[in-house]
Amino acid sequence: MIVDIGYYALLAALVLTLYGIFAGLSGVHKNSENLIASFRTALLVVTGLVVVAFGSLVYAFATDDFTVRFVANNSSSDLPLFYKITAVWGGLEGSLLLWQVILVIFTAVVALRYKKSNHETLPYTLLVLAFSTLFLLFLLIGWSNPFERLFPIPGEGRGLNPLLQNPGMIFHPPALYLGYVGFNIPFAFAMGSLLSGKRDDNWILTTRRWTLVSWFFLTTGMVLGGNWAYVELGWGGYWAWDPVENASLMPWLTGTAFLHSVIVQEKRNSLKFWNLMLIIGTFALSILGTFITRSGVLNSVHAFSKSNIGPAFLVFIALVVVGSHVLLYLRQNQFLVKEKAKGFWSKENSFLLNNVVFVAMCFTVFYGTVFPLLAEGVANKKISIQAPFFNSIMLPLGVVTVFLMGLTQVLGWKRTSVSLLRRNLIGPVVVTLAYVVLAVLTLSTSPKMLLLSSMTVFALYINGYELLQSLRASFLPKGDQPKPSKLKALIQDRRKRGGLLVHLGIVTLVIGLCGNFFGHETAFTLYPGQSHDFSGYQLTFTESQEFPVANTRTLAAVIEVTQGDREVARLKPAKAFYPTRPEPMTEVAIHRTLFHDLYLSLSSINDDGSATLNVFYNPMVNFVWASMGLFALGLGFSLSYKPVQKRGGSLLD
Repeated sequence: MIVDIGYYALLAALVLTLYGIFAGLSGVHKNSENLIASFRTALLVVTGLVVVAFGSLVYAFATDDFTVRFVANNSSSDLPLFYKITAVWGGLEGSLLLWQVILVIFTAVVALRYKKSNHETLPYTLLVLAFSTLFLLFLLIGWSNPFERLFPIPGEGRGLNPLLQNPGMIFHPPALYLGYVGFNIPFAFAMGSLLSGKRDDNWILTTRRWTLVSWFFLTTGMVLGGNWAYVELGWGGYWAWDPVENASLMPWLTGTAFLHSVIVQEKRNSLKFWNLMLIIGTFALSILGTFITRSGVLNSVHAFSKSNIGPAFLVFIALVVVGSHVLLYLRQNQFLVKEKAKGFWSKENSFLLNNVVFVAMCFTVFYGTVFPLLAEGVANKKISIQAPFFNSIMLPLGVVTVFLMGLTQVLGWKRTSVSLLRRNLIGPVVVTLAYVVLAVLTLSTSPKMLLLSSMTVFALYINGYELLQSLRASFLPKGDQPKPSKLKALIQDRRKRGGLLVHLGIVTLVIGLCGNFFGHETAFTLYPGQSHDFSGYQLTFTESQEFPVANTRTLAAVIEVTQGDREVARLKPAKAFYPTRPEPMTEVAIHRTLFHDLYLSLSSINDDGSATLNVFYNPMVNFVWASMGLFALGLGFSLSYKPVQKRGGSLLD
């Protein structure tokens, strides 16, 4: 009964969305407030219906309703309730429904929040969002119905993929979806601005917070995904240039470029065409990422099995790209402005170069991800592009990006005099050169690592110094005014401080990446009582243990980890045996310190009682995870900043 309610709720949502689009188009054409109001109301009702459908699917999983094919294929009665809920988005149909529920909730927020402030463009914006909703509803009802019945009814489900039975399942996919779907909002407002013929920057102002939040969730999803791979797959790493990893990186790169580029439009009323192109590209790449993940056309540990929705996604992507570019071409005279002359050393030029570098990085990832697919489809040749290709191009581009992250802070708008530039760069250059000398003398490292880490020191010095100077200036009294309170001083200059904190988060992440140059690994077999020395640790295999954990039977090797005469950890790398899967899964054990991880992965417990281990020494890896704290803090500062619009459509601080 509940399942039927969910299915018919989706059908009703489809009908209402079609009606809403018709009412919206008619309302815009006839300039009818009543029709437009009816359009908004239809979208709000669609939101409620989709939420009901999603709740119905959650109920089906929670109650082990194996009459539903999707539940039977992705859950089992022995699965803990926590994983039954996360299994809702553990397969194709449920993940599309989660995508849909986020989209309609965001659409409802837009319809209610901007009813008065964006009166002229809102109907067009909602139409763009409604067409996206319509596309997903057609997929859910026609190709990927999460409520499809199964007959005969099995007595037990197949269970959730063991790789997905991880706490990260509740955070990583929803975070990515919030990022992907979130970029739909600035795209819709940009298209709404083009369709309505608006010349001002209002869509930039309106979507600023949407863009920031979308970027943050996409970043969070990527970092959480890396952590999930790190603790679940047993290979000692967190990024492998997997096609689905790349699918999230591409819109992140263009979205990051867009975040920087809109600052120039706000401050200098330029790069308008760039910004429209970037947001179109970011949204299209978000849809492409969905296609790669859900069509099954590329082999990936993250991807779903092959499905027949691939052609539908390709058609939708083509419509988005072609339609938006045709609209942009028709409206280009309204958005192209005459560039004002500026000096070579200026923030404008630095931001423009930043755009070029990010787009180049995105193209590299796109080529390396999509070219094997094209080669197989067109020439029937299987080509695999591996990590060395990506690293050889992305590393130098990443070095340039980190360098610009520091340099841009010391440049002024329009132009910067050579004397001022020299004065601003003396400190960071001296510190960077001192680091290079120290690194050459004390570290046995590669030129690549030296180049990346030296630019990281450069960016760290400038952004850290700028943040401290901003804080120091806020705590000092100004003229005859009394000294500000600590809280008031702390929350001043929020936009700048938010950006600097995010930059410091990127620096922290890059420090973690630099640790890859110093990591090493080994593999060995120990009998009970035997020890092995590795990277300053002594690892002693004491015994093997077998014990139940949730719905698994776990076989672990107990490893005593000592440094000198002191025991620092007792680790239990294991193999977990799931009743619904024939092959055991690897459960890693990690001894964490601030500056490195000792990472143990059990290869096997052998018939003679010995244990074979893969052991990794991963320096600085925890800096990658720590970067999220700075991202969140920077987001908080940036969201609390509200720009003021002046006459003529441009923006002031």
